[in-house]
Amino acid sequence: MMGELVRIAALAIVAAVLISVLNQYEKTYAILATVAICCLFLIYTARLLEPLIGTFRTLSELSSSADFGYVVKAVGIAVITQGAADICEDAGQKAVAGRVVMAGKIAIIAATLPMFQSLIQLLANLMR
Repeated sequence: MMGELVRIAALAIVAAVLISVLNQYEKTYAILATVAICCLFLIYTARLLEPLIGTFRTLSELSSSADFGYVVKAVGIAVITQGAADICEDAGQKAVAGRVVMAGKIAIIAATLPMFQSLIQLLANLMR
């Protein structure tokens, strides 16, 4: 795991230098390189998720699998939203990045709403 992290850090430094050089000459290519490198990071780090999947399966057996699914969806939405917002901000579109973050927050609330509804019903039943 530590070796993977060192490789990711090294790739990030090389990518940052490359994007900085491209940014000086052609901002469009720098943005495209940023998107491409972010996609590469997603693909590369997806392999690191394999050990987590087994842990998630164990945790889902201990709790309600539906509730656990809502949490996983929320985490996925947060990761995608942050990545998109970072790319927008790097492209100089801070207002767009802010709206992406806002949309992500609303999507997280919408994705986890059934879990909160069942929690409220459970609390109401306990109070009776």
